[in-house]
Amino acid sequence: MAVTGLWAAVKHAGRGDTMRICSGAGCLRAVPDDVRFCDECKPHAQPTDSIREHKMGYTADLDALKKSTRWQQIRALVVRSQPMCARCKRQVTQIVDHVVPAEIAVMQAQLNGRFRDKWAGYFLRSNLQGLCRVCHRAKTDEDKTHVGEWPDVVAAYDAKPKKVWSF
Repeated sequence: MAVTGLWAAVKHAGRGDTMRICSGAGCLRAVPDDVRFCDECKPHAQPTDSIREHKMGYTADLDALKKSTRWQQIRALVVRSQPMCARCKRQVTQIVDHVVPAEIAVMQAQLNGRFRDKWAGYFLRSNLQGLCRVCHRAKTDEDKTHVGEWPDVVAAYDAKPKKVWSF
């Protein structure tokens, strides 16, 4: 029995290779299983503009910091001190966010030369805020389109009042 119709997309005639339907809108062409679009529907690279791209995800080093005990302790402190979202003030804090993106905060702290720890900028509480998921997504989108200089995280750290212990 001959294979016809959409079943033709499943088996490539003669070779038995697995095929699928192109993911292009309304396209029913058969493409190999490991290819998403046919040649006619393949998206073309968008020209880049002058807007800085925000990296989605961290480098391996920053990812390791996110999993560290030190981060978990600081994260707990931020959630405890800011139980409600810093932006909308209506939802519960779900994500501890870097006001200035972590990679930039680390670079600023290193350039300042004041901290012995190479990763000190990642852990500065003055650069951390508690956000709900909706506000975090909005803030990340704003970071993607940020133009110009970022605020200095070390200056914000210096301006924040320090706890004075008296015994």
